[in-house]
Amino acid sequence: MPKEAEFGPRARILRLLRAILDQPNRYTRQELADKFGVSVDTIRDDFEILANADFVLAPDDRHRYAFVTEKPLRQLKDLLHFSEEDQAALYQAIDNLYIGSERARNLKAKLASVYDFHRLGHAYLRKPHLTKVDLLMQAQREKRQVFLIDYRSSNSNKIETRRVEPFHLSPAEDTLQAYDAEKRTLRHFRLSRFSRVQLTDLPWAFEGHHVIMHVDPFRIVDNQQVDVHLLLGVGAYNELVERYPLTRSHIEETDDPNIFDFQCRVNHRFFGLSNFILGFYHQHIEVLAPEGLKAFLREEVGRMRF
Repeated sequence: MPKEAEFGPRARILRLLRAILDQPNRYTRQELADKFGVSVDTIRDDFEILANADFVLAPDDRHRYAFVTEKPLRQLKDLLHFSEEDQAALYQAIDNLYIGSERARNLKAKLASVYDFHRLGHAYLRKPHLTKVDLLMQAQREKRQVFLIDYRSSNSNKIETRRVEPFHLSPAEDTLQAYDAEKRTLRHFRLSRFSRVQLTDLPWAFEGHHVIMHVDPFRIVDNQQVDVHLLLGVGAYNELVERYPLTRSHIEETDDPNIFDFQCRVNHRFFGLSNFILGFYHQHIEVLAPEGLKAFLREEVGRMRF
């Protein structure tokens, strides 16, 4: 029986939640039952418990489960973001609890360090980044258009200011999904690629076109994702998780300590993934599936000219 079965039901449910958050549409009920060493009926009961806590699950056409919305994951990420008003409230609460004490000074120093540009390790929580996030959240809440000042576009190879309607924000993934009001099309933007956000007084005019797209671990937005399966050597594993940290949750160890199993859903054009494979094939990368990825890589190699 799997090791997970040694834990109680509460620990299992937490591990179940984590498994589905990490790899949506990866597991069927039977596969989850096998993974945790319980019956399918027990997994069904676990799903009901999660649903009662607003973690609603639904199957895809292959009976593999994912959460209906990103609400649970957004709730976790929201804990990492405080507006300036939130920070002020926290300072006031600290003063009320520990008036003039050493503990109050220590707590304030910790809070300040979390939002200090020079000391913080996570770029998406630094002050300049948080200012962008605050303004984009305000624009989304008030349904206002904004200017993304000096956006550095890889597609056009230009630096331009873009007028957009922001409707979906993922700070930890460094992505903004918005409708480009001038080009009249859905776009996704990297938060780190524009210098600042400027609010406008213009209301949303294209709300009917706001459609949230799936984002893969390579930060490519695409609703036509496909399953991929690779085996990675140690060097390839290191390069993948260091260059694309979001892939880490899709990698599992194998019986061979020098081989890692990578399975996830990626954009159907294989952007990001194909660059990684072609750049680091010498580090031991074995493509197991799909056949379409193998064919794409062969075509890419055939188009190379030296």
